[in-house]
Amino acid sequence: MADYKDLFGKLADKVKDVAETSGVMDVYAQGANRAKAFGKLTKLTVELSREQEELKRIYTEIGRLYYEQHTAAPEGVFIPLFEQADRVSGGIRERQARIEALKESSGISDQNDIDVEIGDFDDVVSATEADGMTVEIKKDGE
Repeated sequence: MADYKDLFGKLADKVKDVAETSGVMDVYAQGANRAKAFGKLTKLTVELSREQEELKRIYTEIGRLYYEQHTAAPEGVFIPLFEQADRVSGGIRERQARIEALKESSGISDQNDIDVEIGDFDDVVSATEADGMTVEIKKDGE
């Protein structure tokens, strides 16, 4: 009888030789390197996006502060932008006032109108189990 350990050892060596000579290992290494590169690329892209969002937030804050400090007397290229901001702000205030008036006239508040009571978890499970025990199971043909 053949020694199976020896047979499997020879088979493993042969598979390794074929893999190395046929380029399978090179393909695997290239795939592994590409996967690592994609992982690094994704990480860098997320970091870049986070920094871009932070920069937008900073620019917005700079713009808000500049607007607040110069709202009484805008200069140069900022005049039409200040006018736009004033027009949009006025529209926002108008809509907010209309929303509040509509809520008030219709009796709608910011709080929920419906109170939902949920029973204790154990009570719900017990009731469901009890309901399940009373269900009759019918076999085909009955």
